[in-house]
Amino acid sequence: MESTDQFNFSIFRPRNLHGRKNRNVIFTMLAIWAVAVFGFQFLLRGIQKPTPEKSLTVFETLWPQATSDNLDQPGYASLLRSLVLVKGKNIVKPSDQEILGSAISHLVFRNVPDATRTEVLSLIDEVTALTGKLGKANDKEFLEIRNQIGGKYIKMAELTLPFTGFDPASIEATILVRSIRADYPVSLKESTLERLPAIMKLYLTHNQSVLTDTKFLGFPFHYFYTAIFLLVLFVCLCIVYNVLIEWRLNKEGIVE
Repeated sequence: MESTDQFNFSIFRPRNLHGRKNRNVIFTMLAIWAVAVFGFQFLLRGIQKPTPEKSLTVFETLWPQATSDNLDQPGYASLLRSLVLVKGKNIVKPSDQEILGSAISHLVFRNVPDATRTEVLSLIDEVTALTGKLGKANDKEFLEIRNQIGGKYIKMAELTLPFTGFDPASIEATILVRSIRADYPVSLKESTLERLPAIMKLYLTHNQSVLTDTKFLGFPFHYFYTAIFLLVLFVCLCIVYNVLIEWRLNKEGIVE
């Protein structure tokens, strides 16, 4: 009578030579895959070095002068640009966004004329009032209010253009005007801004190495390796496994 378990296969307790060979192939493939995936990550961590962005160097050079009131207007504009660059990153925590917004507001209102400051503050109040109406607006009213808010922001960007140098249609100008608030700190020395240097260092320092700086087929090598090569490697290992098992089955005369 034919055994009911003759086709059973246990990877941990193979029943025969074919099972052991099959197990060895599987473990070999898993080892190759593990080394390719985790070994590369350990290598990446081992050789990487913290590298600051150019904007961080600008900030760290200008910040001490700004807190000592020894900075000219072009210097304040450069400092503002570095802050806007970080403010626009989508990885910035809400609490850090608040601090960045406060610093941006101070720099803007510190350097624009009094008449411009008054007009910008008036526009902020109008935007706040319009935003409060969005929750109760129907579809048509919602679109109209949103367009009005957009117009207010464009006007704010135009008013601050002489100081910031941001094109009102640029993403930098959009980030700037949406960051400005009426309750801004009167000094960069206020306690609410103490964490600003640490925040800038956190978001403007990146771990880099030859694996991240080298380009391969138009991609940074580490991106190509993890996003493309590992996928190709997995498919190739599957193909190799099937070829090896088919070869062994034919060699041993086993018919499935």
